[in-house]
Amino acid sequence: MRCPGSLPTRSFLRHGAAALGLALGAASLWAAGTISPENTPDPLVPGFQFPEGAATLSGWITDMIRGEPLPAAVSAAERLHAHGWGLWTALTLETGQVYEGQRLRVFETWLTPEDLTTASGLRSVADANEIPRRRAPLRSFAQLNAAGAGSFSAEAVTPRVVGFVKFDPVAADHILRQDLLSRATLDTLLRRGAPQIPAFPAAALVVKPVFQVIKRSDLIGGRYSALQVWPGPPETPRALPPAQWPDVVWLDLLDGGSGGGAVDSLGATDGSTRTDETTYPVSRLIHYRLSAADAAVLDSDKPGTGAQPGDLAVLVAMHVTTREIARWTWQTFWWTPEPETPLAPSSSAIASLRPQQLRGAARNYAMALAYTMQVPDQPQVRGNNSGAAVYAYNPWIEARFAPADLPDSIPGLDPLGRPAANNHGVQSNCLSCHAQANYNPDHLDTAPRFTGARYVDLADPKFNGTLQVEFLWTIARHAR
Repeated sequence: MRCPGSLPTRSFLRHGAAALGLALGAASLWAAGTISPENTPDPLVPGFQFPEGAATLSGWITDMIRGEPLPAAVSAAERLHAHGWGLWTALTLETGQVYEGQRLRVFETWLTPEDLTTASGLRSVADANEIPRRRAPLRSFAQLNAAGAGSFSAEAVTPRVVGFVKFDPVAADHILRQDLLSRATLDTLLRRGAPQIPAFPAAALVVKPVFQVIKRSDLIGGRYSALQVWPGPPETPRALPPAQWPDVVWLDLLDGGSGGGAVDSLGATDGSTRTDETTYPVSRLIHYRLSAADAAVLDSDKPGTGAQPGDLAVLVAMHVTTREIARWTWQTFWWTPEPETPLAPSSSAIASLRPQQLRGAARNYAMALAYTMQVPDQPQVRGNNSGAAVYAYNPWIEARFAPADLPDSIPGLDPLGRPAANNHGVQSNCLSCHAQANYNPDHLDTAPRFTGARYVDLADPKFNGTLQVEFLWTIARHAR
């Protein structure tokens, strides 16, 4: 399905090899204007609203996991997944804003932690409308995930996998008004005995998009680029970074290819194993073209990338979280060549709930979500790790994690109730890991860190001497 992206981008893809030779001089003519943060729109999906009532969401969770009759449990699960798809539909809609000749999607207009900490005099989101902003700079994956974990295993970082964190206007406004990216503020709260930072409003939404850079200089035949394809979780849990995925698909920057789920299991680097069936139009992925400024920042942040103006950043994954319930909602998305039948941790049943309003490139992504840590669910405090774990992770983000990257993991049960170490990324749960999020200025060895799927007691004594940061590691990571 063709992405309804910006006319300049479509023209770039449609007019052949000559379009690939866009000169830096021409690119520099696009003026960097002001990007205004857009509120999360109503995607007009029947039955979806944002924010959804906490009681409603909690009721669906209860019906799904606490022994309700099967029809009620199935209906509740469908409602929760439909809610996740509604969020994805809303935040990936195209706006009327155009930056450097390319139309921006809703999430692209949102503010990064750097936006909130470097702009002088920024005290509310309304002030951001007066400050010229360029597209968010892409950061290396290791930087993006530096808070909370130990050291990443050597194989954990895949070249050219980069991204950023973005706050919607509601979340950004809360951060600005409460000054939550200030270490002085966090230190004051901690010194005065506050257990956590002020709670975000129900309509707060935070995303972490992850991109892979396609370099024009590396294209096969001037138009084709290989992209790894998630093979599904390994039978025996292990770290499985994208570089070890056995299959690829070929993206055609001129929008050719008839790919409908087929993959290239040989993936010859010279493109000799590519077929039309394993080739996909790049318009099936959310993407944008790097400007000179984009490329310069990326090369500075991640030396050796060699990014150039005109290279593409294709969206391979995104975490999405909202404060609609006290422990936030957690859904994650990744591109798949088979969006009707995605592999675990997604499923055909989840894919079948995509609304008709979800169109274009955004429809080619799979989803998994975690609104609980275990089944049966546990209370927020004084629970135990006795239930079957809920696995919900993003193949592009967490599948690469080894036990060293999840140092606070503890053994428990897998989703089928069997004993499991639950200490690999393919055994993780967004909620479990983010429940550990804390500001730890004194570098206490006892402070909670990244973890695999498990129950987390929000009153655990391990939080003593730290400040809980509302499930957002990024608050601790980016405070200045």
